[in-house]
Amino acid sequence: MREKKVATHCPVGRTVLLITFAGLAGIGIGCLAMWSGIHFFHNRTSPSRATTSSPNFVIFLADDVGYGDFQVYGHPTQEWTGVDRMAKEGKRFTHFYTPVSVCTPSRTAILTGRYPVRTGVYGEDRVFIPASSGGLPRREVTIAEALKEEGYVTGMTGKWHLGINKFNSTDGYHLPMHHGFDSVKTILPFTQNWFCRQHESYIPGMSDSCFLYENDKIIEQPINLGSLTSKILKNTINFITTHKDDRFFYLVSFPQTHEDLFANPYFSGKSKRGPYGDSINEMGWSINEVLDHLVKLGIDSKTFALFLSDHGAVRRGCGEDGSNGPFRGGKLTTWEGGVRVPAVAWWPGVIEPNSVSNAVLSTLDILPTFTKLAHSEMPITSPPIDGESFEDQIVVKETVTASDGSDRPLFFYCSDLMTAVRFRNYKIHYYTSNRSGDGLVNEGHASCFFNTPERLHEYAIQQRCEHNFVKQDPPLMFNLESDIEEHIFLDPESQQYQKMLTEFTKQAHIHTMSIEDVESEIDKPILSRLKPCCDPPLCMCNYEE
Repeated sequence: MREKKVATHCPVGRTVLLITFAGLAGIGIGCLAMWSGIHFFHNRTSPSRATTSSPNFVIFLADDVGYGDFQVYGHPTQEWTGVDRMAKEGKRFTHFYTPVSVCTPSRTAILTGRYPVRTGVYGEDRVFIPASSGGLPRREVTIAEALKEEGYVTGMTGKWHLGINKFNSTDGYHLPMHHGFDSVKTILPFTQNWFCRQHESYIPGMSDSCFLYENDKIIEQPINLGSLTSKILKNTINFITTHKDDRFFYLVSFPQTHEDLFANPYFSGKSKRGPYGDSINEMGWSINEVLDHLVKLGIDSKTFALFLSDHGAVRRGCGEDGSNGPFRGGKLTTWEGGVRVPAVAWWPGVIEPNSVSNAVLSTLDILPTFTKLAHSEMPITSPPIDGESFEDQIVVKETVTASDGSDRPLFFYCSDLMTAVRFRNYKIHYYTSNRSGDGLVNEGHASCFFNTPERLHEYAIQQRCEHNFVKQDPPLMFNLESDIEEHIFLDPESQQYQKMLTEFTKQAHIHTMSIEDVESEIDKPILSRLKPCCDPPLCMCNYEE
């Protein structure tokens, strides 16, 4: 594995955690002793007998889909989808987390196995926009790059949202082909959202932010949403067919259910849930088509497929919101509804059908899991990869309890601000979302539509951490085993609270000392000349037509 070096100096002036660590000098965690100039190499352990041959890998990554959005996760009216099929034929995870509850940094965590605060993918506005000059740094090792080192063919289709251009509107400096992806077909370098609305709440003059690429060239501006999912499916089927005799990794990054909600006319108006359910059904249909194709080619038993969402569903008080199940909050918050995501693994002949894992896992764990299953070496970074392999949870037949897998802390962030930590079955909130207390941005149907640039700007300002989060003193602590809704916080004067506070403080200190001062990529200049435009000044075209 080639080495990608990152900064190795200690944190200076970072707002990772604004709590006092008095009296912790005796812990013996010296910044220079632990981190300065050290590069870590993760030795491979003997593979499980069930995984003696390296599998293919497919990730189905949904956008803004909530924990409770599928039948297998308890939704009462959502129709059966390919995700439910994966769970019936594979394994459903109940404690799968993302460290950040917004698109850009959450996707960074998946691809690199590292907290975004380590990679520089954090900032005031939290996500990249089309005119951003920053992006996922090339120094970071992605899953695609790690598997290429082992001889895998790699590819992706769908949403990227990790940067586009750096020098001009066509250089594509930050696009997937520069991060280990051999085949890059139809992609959304940015995303699809309210700019792409095709009805009365559409934002006039904003279609130049709604575009599709093929590799590094614009093919649609604005996006034809009716054919988008079919394009993504076609790309996936073609890649798998072409590389059926190779070892491959393919990322299918769906735009569903990021707003604006959309569905092909075949699916539109069919779900009991309305437009949101229509969108879920179209995504689920395409997943089912891919699974069928793997079976048809006879490579299903050699393919490990993983479905998950980048973070929780949006909650804005609309009639078109997703479901985060029993959990509080949603996207933009670090309540459970924002950071606990649906995740399902499928690998016929290896994973026990209709099985469940209650182990506490993270999207950070995907890279180390894939490299271990591929019998590859872990990327060499400093500090090391934050994730841990969950290979054992894939092949084990027994259902485990949450406490079996939660003895490591998981940290949750808004930009570079550590807001919450889960450790064992407890969760502490140093900062909480002020969005109506439970993650709702606003109340009422009218708040769902951003039909003027002014309203959109106001919403963007609301997303910033300084507006979205308030400090809790003393911190709020919950026992998730008995209170999954995070409504009954422990008494700060109780012995239980004080004991766990000591543990949390120790774990937070160790983690904070490992965070290096890395320049923010999101806060790099936003330059109008970087914004993609297929036909200036109108920025409207559809090359297929």
